[in-house]
Amino acid sequence: MSDLYQSNRKIAETYRHQLQQKIVSLHQAGHSPNNTEYDPQKFYLDFKDRAIGLVQKETDLLQKECADSDNCHLLLLKQTALVDTLIQASFYSAVWYFNHQHDQEWTTQSVPIAIVARGGYGREEMYFRSDVDIQIISQSSLSENDKKTAEEIIRHFEYLFIFQDIFPSSINSCYTENETFERDLDPSKVPEFLALLEHRFVAGNSLVYSEFKSSIKTVSLLYHDEIQKHCLSHDGCYEVQNTVFQQEPNIKEEMRRLYWALVSIRFLQNLKTTNQFELLNELFSKNLLSPLAYKSIQSGLHLLSHIRFFLHIFQKGTHRDTMSYEVREKIAQSLGFDVKTFFQKYFFEGVYPLKRFSRNLYWESMAADTKKKKSLSEFFSLNSQNQIYFEKNPESLYTQDPLWLFKVFIWVAERDYYISYEVIRAIEQHVDQAYPIFMDEESKLKIQNCFKRYIRGKYFAKALRLLHEFGILGDYFIPAFNNLKGMLQDIYVHKFPTDIHILSALDVLNGLEFRDTADPFLSELYHSQRDKTAIKLAVLLHDIGKGAKVGDQNEELVGARMIPQILNSLGYSDKPKRVDDVAFLVEKHLTMYDLMLLDPEADDTYDMVLDLVSHDKERLKMLILLTHADRGGTKMDMSSSQIKQLKLFYQYTLHHKKRESVPNNIKLEFLKMVRLPRELQSQLEIYYRFIQSREPFLAEMLFRPGQPSELIVCTRDTRGFLHKVSAVLAFNQLDIVEANIQTLNDKVFDVFKVIDSTGKPIDYGDFFFIQQRIQEDLQRIFINKEPLASIFKERSVANLSEKPHFQEVKLKMRTIGRSVKLSTHNLPGTFMMETKVFSDANMECQKAVLHTGQGTASNVFYLRPEDVEKIMNNEEHFIQTIKKSLRPLITGEPLFLQEELTPSS
Repeated sequence: MSDLYQSNRKIAETYRHQLQQKIVSLHQAGHSPNNTEYDPQKFYLDFKDRAIGLVQKETDLLQKECADSDNCHLLLLKQTALVDTLIQASFYSAVWYFNHQHDQEWTTQSVPIAIVARGGYGREEMYFRSDVDIQIISQSSLSENDKKTAEEIIRHFEYLFIFQDIFPSSINSCYTENETFERDLDPSKVPEFLALLEHRFVAGNSLVYSEFKSSIKTVSLLYHDEIQKHCLSHDGCYEVQNTVFQQEPNIKEEMRRLYWALVSIRFLQNLKTTNQFELLNELFSKNLLSPLAYKSIQSGLHLLSHIRFFLHIFQKGTHRDTMSYEVREKIAQSLGFDVKTFFQKYFFEGVYPLKRFSRNLYWESMAADTKKKKSLSEFFSLNSQNQIYFEKNPESLYTQDPLWLFKVFIWVAERDYYISYEVIRAIEQHVDQAYPIFMDEESKLKIQNCFKRYIRGKYFAKALRLLHEFGILGDYFIPAFNNLKGMLQDIYVHKFPTDIHILSALDVLNGLEFRDTADPFLSELYHSQRDKTAIKLAVLLHDIGKGAKVGDQNEELVGARMIPQILNSLGYSDKPKRVDDVAFLVEKHLTMYDLMLLDPEADDTYDMVLDLVSHDKERLKMLILLTHADRGGTKMDMSSSQIKQLKLFYQYTLHHKKRESVPNNIKLEFLKMVRLPRELQSQLEIYYRFIQSREPFLAEMLFRPGQPSELIVCTRDTRGFLHKVSAVLAFNQLDIVEANIQTLNDKVFDVFKVIDSTGKPIDYGDFFFIQQRIQEDLQRIFINKEPLASIFKERSVANLSEKPHFQEVKLKMRTIGRSVKLSTHNLPGTFMMETKVFSDANMECQKAVLHTGQGTASNVFYLRPEDVEKIMNNEEHFIQTIKKSLRPLITGEPLFLQEELTPSS
């Protein structure tokens, strides 16, 4: 054991002795005379009260130490010692209480019971909120009296420790008799048995523990093959598909790769050390780990352990091991970094090296499969597991053909083969020998041809993932891709950093290759493509601009400008149409999703789509496929209903026709023949009543059972009309889910579909009160001409206790034809404040399409062409104006200026 770990052991033992001195205060025996009668519940609760105070005080000290030190091994030992001490005190009190009740003289060493730590607790790897897993063992072949004694003491112990919630985590216990281990172990229960192999004596009878150890040893020998098979069944943890550095990672899951590697080699080598820090040291001392692997694994383990400690300080509950968006800045600051630097360190100094070297350690504990299935070349063959392996000594291959490793990935891309561990190690060791600066023109041409075969391959996404994992994709083919590695993205949309998001999008696209598992429409669209290479390259490069943009540059435009040079370096410059298509797709890769938010009934929607793709049907197909792949690589994968909408959108775009003008007499004849739907008939009658009344304003609210209610407003066209109506709805705690705005000459006929602020349809019992209040508010605004500020000065748009957790307004704006899309936080009053900006700028909203989901409001406003042009010429000013108008929804400032209280003369 290294000097550090030996020193940590000594310090931890000193700490344990100090705890044992403090723990004396927990024992009831020191507080009352022996002849005192105790109520069991009071006895248990008194113990709990004293124990919780001690645990909280010691935990605070350990958490302070965590902030000041990165010696995670010592912290784990100390936290383990704290749990040990409480268990020992609980067991002592349980035995004492039993003796007190029955006038007996059992000691903790003489009772036929042993308490054993198992799993992470057994390994002495206790974090602040780790589960406490214990096994309670009773001696085999007990007399009936001794068995009752053991059961009663165990019951007292459970009430003192297990059921008391002394530690801020769950406590899991199992009660077993020693003699049942050999008799009852089922091969299907091997995973549970593995935790017992990591056992450690905590309290009770040492002879019972020795008997337990012997039983466990016997069982492990009896079921050696089953246990080894289970250990070696976790190879999926190390597959390239599991290189998924998430933006909200589960640290415990990331550490499992190392755990299974160490469990496998420990079982294979029959090693007794279970603590992972100390086991790594032992493997290194036995030359089972190289210096580089030992240093890399040790560094990654320390970093992830430190992060997990901080997570347990900042988070509670079942998600305590997940580094959520809300705590990642705290974690970064606790370690002395900003968020960006922290994640680069986490990804590339922690998780990735830990995965890589854990994988190597794991595979080294497995017997290599050399059962030949077929030959692939002079040096390579395929084994029975479809793995590529060296058929003969590869030393001469390394010197004869430095580009051999590029050819290996062709078999992966074209035939779905896997790479054996020995070939992976050879690639890692020789990849630098083929670095681009050492290549002549002929070699560069060869690897360009290799890349083209990867892209054409049926399993292209798998090959590109491997190339990225080995660093080949960025170092040899697309240098700009290295700028995307570990780059964080919008947490509300993206699960992964930019590079892994792209690989996930490639997986989604590659899934369309296989018709039996893919959506039929999308699969047919994919297979009907004339140039599949273009769509594959577009998905690979669609976010390339994110790593090259400066400041507020548009990343899509930056990326599109980079495409010709990138494709030229990859050998694709011989097809200018392909280069143009890929550049177009990169620039417009978000546009199709935006277009789907427009009114699907409007002819000009499809005109805009066709104009966008220059009436090129193949580009339209590729844009749809890119949209699907891009969304599939995020948290917002397309649902079946969205894919269906995409299908209809595609068909309508290709086949839509302008509505023909129908003479009035034909319309009247048609209306006589058909019956209007009830809701349209109601709307028609309200509009007719408005025309007949000759009043300047009319509003009706209609109840729809189980559906959004409808507010129908008819008026003469008025500046700021949409803003004023949306303000009335917002201040009455109603959300607009759909707004149909129709203007003809000077008449306005608007239909707003509304729900309550909880997201549910308005309850019938509340409807008439809400209806009356809305009509009164509208009357005051449009008839009495009262300003909004005077009407709503005592009212708010939302419950003030439900403040948003963010502090800054986040806004994205896009112009789509003659429409403007605004995406921001879905807060009560968002639509109202957006329409206020249009009203103040004297812009006419001719139609509005509202979309909400995932905490985001994406509202599309159809404007006059001159209004859209005005916005595009002053884009940054307009964005800042919208942000300024939305800020009061977050800060709680007044929504209307005080001067609005005074009507203009």
